[in-house]
Amino acid sequence: MTTTSPPDVRPEPAFEVGEDRFRKALAAEARLRAEDEPVVLGSVEASRKVVSDVIALRAAQPPAPVDAPVVVIGLLRTGTTLLHNLLALHERLHGPKLWELADPVAAAGDPVNYAEVRDRAQRYVDEYNAKAPELPGIHLLRADRPDECHRLLINTFHSMVLEMRYRVPSYGEWLHQQDMTMPYRWHRAQLEVLMSKRSADDGVPLTPVLKCPFHTWFLPELVRAYPNARFVHLHRDPAAAISSTASLCRAVRGARSDDLDLPEIGAFWRERIVPLTDRLAQARDELVDHRPVLDLRYAELVGDTEGTLRRVLGFLDLPVTDRFLAEVREYLVTNGQRSHGAHRYSPAEFGLDAEALRTDTAQYRKRFDV
Repeated sequence: MTTTSPPDVRPEPAFEVGEDRFRKALAAEARLRAEDEPVVLGSVEASRKVVSDVIALRAAQPPAPVDAPVVVIGLLRTGTTLLHNLLALHERLHGPKLWELADPVAAAGDPVNYAEVRDRAQRYVDEYNAKAPELPGIHLLRADRPDECHRLLINTFHSMVLEMRYRVPSYGEWLHQQDMTMPYRWHRAQLEVLMSKRSADDGVPLTPVLKCPFHTWFLPELVRAYPNARFVHLHRDPAAAISSTASLCRAVRGARSDDLDLPEIGAFWRERIVPLTDRLAQARDELVDHRPVLDLRYAELVGDTEGTLRRVLGFLDLPVTDRFLAEVREYLVTNGQRSHGAHRYSPAEFGLDAEALRTDTAQYRKRFDV
């Protein structure tokens, strides 16, 4: 397949439609605290500015193409964050950090300014964690760590993370009826800017390793944007993944709202995830247009982390170096499970029944042996 070029440097009308849908859903449905509304609306303006800045920079300095990233996919809560953080330690890979994703143009700018941009991103993280104190024990955010590239889709107002963070059902219903081809082309346009100054010690450009569970809903559009992508697909019992996802949603929605309906949250993620497991069971290889995929189980990753990483690097045709293994071991010692707090939840508090979920996802569990 030939490379799909990123879009021309011009605004997309669809992004204005997405922003309008999102703003209206926030006002009518999200039940935000009054004190948090300015922060949320400020993030909308920040997304618009990122797109504007990327347009200007690409017009002045077209970046080199990036069309062959490594993409870690899977249901939420399947170990994708752990694998992403570990792969980003490799000398030939780069996991875009939260501060880079928050401001791709700054990431392409003068390194003398990087500390200021990181500090600004960390202040955002600190404020968010103060509002969502359970979050670090579920999903740790830090400005200087690799983070989910859903942030590049948020800037186009076409992202499932918006329905994770806020109760915006009308926006979510609209989103899942959209063709995501153009948002993913803009994902690439922003990523190319971000990666423009990321190279190894010998000057060879680094390969981006990306991670976002929400990509798993939109694999054909992702492949159209990145025709040479390679995928690592993590798998876990969907009953555990759905319940854990509901708990994560409670934590992040609680950052901006006190009015949370836990059974509603459980039903929402069951309705989002169960049909996806059926699609993956029936047609995962077709969804990625038969691109290279390595399937891994969550239990393998946590039970034999180094052995799993060797398999992944073999799949990617990358060397297992002493430097990489040393950094992996140091990371695992300093970031062990529960090192940032325990994650406690039960399916019942979200109106979920684990055995019923296992029955509903039987095709997926059989296909991927979980």
